[in-house]
Amino acid sequence: MGIIIKQSSISTAITFLGVIIGYVNLLIFFPKYMSPEEVGLTRIIQDAAMLMVPFAQLGVGQLTIRYFPNYDGKPQYGAFVSIIMAMLLIALLFFVALFLIFLGPLSNYFSHQSPEVINYLFYILGLTLILSVYHVLVSFSQSSLNIILPSFLKEIVLRILTLLGLILFATQLISFNQFINLLMLAYGFNLILLLTYLFWRGALKFQFNRIPFDRPIISEMVAYSLFTFLGASGILIIGKIDSVMVTGMLGLTDNAIYTTAFYIAVLIEIPKRAIAQISMPMISRAFKNNNLKEIEAIYSKSAINNSIIGILIFIGLWINLDNIFLLIPRSEVYSLGSMVVLIIGAGKLIDMSAGLNGEIIIMSKYYKVNVQLILFLTVVTVLANYILIPIYGLNGAAIGSTLTFLIFNVIKYAFLYAKYKIQPFSLNTLKLLIIGLVVLIIGLSLPQLSNNYIDIFYRSTIVTVMYSSVVYLFEISPDLNNQINILTRRYRR
Repeated sequence: MGIIIKQSSISTAITFLGVIIGYVNLLIFFPKYMSPEEVGLTRIIQDAAMLMVPFAQLGVGQLTIRYFPNYDGKPQYGAFVSIIMAMLLIALLFFVALFLIFLGPLSNYFSHQSPEVINYLFYILGLTLILSVYHVLVSFSQSSLNIILPSFLKEIVLRILTLLGLILFATQLISFNQFINLLMLAYGFNLILLLTYLFWRGALKFQFNRIPFDRPIISEMVAYSLFTFLGASGILIIGKIDSVMVTGMLGLTDNAIYTTAFYIAVLIEIPKRAIAQISMPMISRAFKNNNLKEIEAIYSKSAINNSIIGILIFIGLWINLDNIFLLIPRSEVYSLGSMVVLIIGAGKLIDMSAGLNGEIIIMSKYYKVNVQLILFLTVVTVLANYILIPIYGLNGAAIGSTLTFLIFNVIKYAFLYAKYKIQPFSLNTLKLLIIGLVVLIIGLSLPQLSNNYIDIFYRSTIVTVMYSSVVYLFEISPDLNNQINILTRRYRR
């Protein structure tokens, strides 16, 4: 777990720095200088593109991670890269054809509540293609056990470029349409940077002569790619369909409120993203070596470490929720999403605390089962949103997502226990839940100060010191205690 902790710690630090920039963008500049309709339109372009990425790359990203250990450092590596890129190109061409075929129904879906989206459908197509290639390149970087650069590009570079675009828009140097063009260029710039880095490191080597792969192996890779495509598309639908359905059923203003609240809640899952990125290649290698003990160790340690950080962030959001919305321009509009933050936050916390169950299933021989589960839950998510959004509005979309997270993780937990007799929880998990509940009650009981900034600082400091001290004293995570002890000894020297 040493390399996981090191890389995920750096990546998490980068991500939190990116969150600060993202906070300035999404919670200050966007609400202050753009109308809610423009905010909602910006978000739906990005969310719809991310939703379509799995359909555009057809599982090529997961295929890269799964088969990379088989060819890394071997003469066939260049052929492996060539096959991956050829499959990606075919998938992208197929997706473009489908997009053009279904352009009419897409336009009709948004025509009632959000007709402005129709003018930007080709922006969604372009961004989908950029993100599809970018995510496959990220898979190569992850497989080489380097998640720091992709995290830096996504969390820092992209958000700084977005901030620069917002400043230009705020000073009326560019129009809204020009801002969207700059946003597309920012995504393309990240793609070029990562591509250049991978060529420089030798991670992308092409072999254009006869590819030394047997037909059965290629057939196996294609089958795996298509199965993981179904799983990845389901995961994206579960994570992004609420934004699209809110836009289509309620309008762009409601989507601006929902996605802003959703962004606040997403803080909780940041540590899991970093740990998952660096852990997946290691899980793949462990399965290749039939090392179930290592997989169990990654599973249990990821669950407790995710839970420790996730619970602290969830408590911080809850006790500071009113202050957070008061700091957002047009708070009277965006505060309508306050319950969305707590509901989505609870769902993200459930997903965090369950550990890397989905990643383990995907890298195992049972990856087809994971796809079947995801497809089932995709249907549940769409139906839940379709039923709950008209009844409860924004909160209905949040409830649907959280319900899906709960069902999904319970099923994955039961499956892994049935097949491998591994599960991530221990007595320390129960201790952590009790500690979190007590600290939350104390945090909510603290007196409110008149100054919002001072109030956030003082209650966050008290809660963080109290929570961290108790978690350390009870040794909830030996890995975390060990890292703290190492840092303490270095500081003393």
